[in-house]
Amino acid sequence: MPLFTLIALGAGLVIYLIGKLIAIDYLFFAGYTVLQFVVLATAWNILGGYCGYVNFGSAGFFALGAYTTVFFHKSYPLPIPVLIVLGGIVAGLVGLGTGYLTLRLRGVYFAIATLALAIVLQTLVINWDYVGGSRGAYVIRPQTVPVIGSYIEYLFLLMLMLTVLALCVARAIERSQLGFGFATIRDDEIAAEASGVPTLRLKLIATTLSGALMGMAGVPFPYYIGYLEPASAFGLAYAVNAIAMPMIGGTTSWIGPLVGAILLGTLQQVASVTISSAVNLLIVGILLVVFVIIAPNGIVGLAQEFLRAATPKHMTSRSLVVLLIAGYGIVAGMFGVVFSLSAVMSDTPAVGVFALVVAVLLIAAAYGLLKLQSWGPLLATISFALSIPVGIVQFWADRTIGPGILHGGAVVIAVAAIVLLQTAGVKSLYQMPLGEQRATS
Repeated sequence: MPLFTLIALGAGLVIYLIGKLIAIDYLFFAGYTVLQFVVLATAWNILGGYCGYVNFGSAGFFALGAYTTVFFHKSYPLPIPVLIVLGGIVAGLVGLGTGYLTLRLRGVYFAIATLALAIVLQTLVINWDYVGGSRGAYVIRPQTVPVIGSYIEYLFLLMLMLTVLALCVARAIERSQLGFGFATIRDDEIAAEASGVPTLRLKLIATTLSGALMGMAGVPFPYYIGYLEPASAFGLAYAVNAIAMPMIGGTTSWIGPLVGAILLGTLQQVASVTISSAVNLLIVGILLVVFVIIAPNGIVGLAQEFLRAATPKHMTSRSLVVLLIAGYGIVAGMFGVVFSLSAVMSDTPAVGVFALVVAVLLIAAAYGLLKLQSWGPLLATISFALSIPVGIVQFWADRTIGPGILHGGAVVIAVAAIVLLQTAGVKSLYQMPLGEQRATS
């Protein structure tokens, strides 16, 4: 078994055990959704990121997996692992068939064709009474599972294994000749065809793999939600998130969809609890526009650009410090936006507005640090200094153990970041011309 697979399985086991130790069912409930988005984003990226073919029909493939479960639940009840395989086969075959019909199209025409596919599939489901039609269908799940415990833990564990599978497949593709073939299609398909690359065959492989993984992600969904209807299975959230998460995280590597899905997925779960699930797509839309403008290659691409410019030969301690500070700034800024909006809508609007300004400054400062702008360290220092009173106020307002640790930790990290930004090594990185940085690193 490859080392990466072992590491991924080990990480998954650690995540599951931590959830068991905390023993809060909602963590498994929310974690399932985040992992589901990781699989969807990774699957979308195989076609959209590696090959450069934007797929707007993600919700259709996801729903195929979900309705495969409903079909067999009514006719031949099967264990979920078997249903996952069947759902992957069904969605993969539909992806293969779609490929023959649409992959001779390029650009916006292909994107529109995939959107039309999702609409056609939804229309078929609405008019198919056996799977519930427009009324929907109930899928009764057991309360517990032997050995594991609650059924939601079982679903979480299944989605965790699917996540490991999707990441291993994506990483294997990226490092293989298949991945290099996908990259040639993305960079210049006409030149690739002229060079003898079997572009159509490669695109069919990409659509089949992408569709199969999306379908597998949808199979456990009816058991998770309990009642499946077309509006939920073909929801806009799946189509939007499947595209936004890789684009925000980065589309040229398997890490990008993972980063984007964890960040945006967790952000949406927090927003659902603190504000309302109705603002989820608003947050995704705003962040997508921001990152497309300031970081078209995503967070991972921004970090890679920084490392190439700051440490072209090997990682140094100062570049690692800046990378960690900038990464924390992006994460803190994103979550700061959600918490500040929650405060604005509650009885502390002034604190919310101030926190929103600080959150925006943190994201801007992280961008400046990673782009090696001379103003980056100064803006980062100011942003972290302003975040300290926000953390103290929030700590005082909610003195329970969980939020207290969160806000107290944020204050400590802000102080540490300010101190590290004042060190000679970090300062020198922004005082030298870029050419000199490359020569001396």
